[in-house]
Amino acid sequence: MKEFYTWKKYRCAYEFYPQKEGNCSTIPLLLLHPIGVGLSKNFWHRFCSLWQEQSLLNPIYSPDLLGCGESDMPSVAYYPMDWAEQLQYFLEKVVQRPVILVVQGALFPVAVSLVKLQQESSLIDGLILSGPPQLELMTKADSFVSQKLRWNLFYSPIGKVFYRYARSRKFLDSFSKKQ
Repeated sequence: MKEFYTWKKYRCAYEFYPQKEGNCSTIPLLLLHPIGVGLSKNFWHRFCSLWQEQSLLNPIYSPDLLGCGESDMPSVAYYPMDWAEQLQYFLEKVVQRPVILVVQGALFPVAVSLVKLQQESSLIDGLILSGPPQLELMTKADSFVSQKLRWNLFYSPIGKVFYRYARSRKFLDSFSKKQ
């Protein structure tokens, strides 16, 4: 079931797959989609369908991060701590109990940042990393100038045309098969 919440001034989307039956104390899963053009909570749809078909008991929360899917898309650069703070708010205000965090791809730094925020609330009961990125990608810091240049390129008219193309079903299907 698709739902929304407001974080800061932004509208954020998520899907909730309730527990079908059984013990209400089963720990929910919080699924973090990979990051990239056109990626969102939809990445997890097959997983969620199979989970429910198998009658597994854990409820599932699958949010769209800010700038992805059906959440607001402000024109700002996003950093792991931004999304971690969004998810911390989501845990505190929406989920309101500990979860098992399932992280896909390059969002590993977001998961680490979120775990760091848990010193007071303890809302992460477990962490599952699915396809974490290469160590170099996580440890090599780009210079501010390099980040700014990339941001300006992708925020230009050329970048907007590329982004529109990269969000197309044809591109996403082709990219997913090749990668």
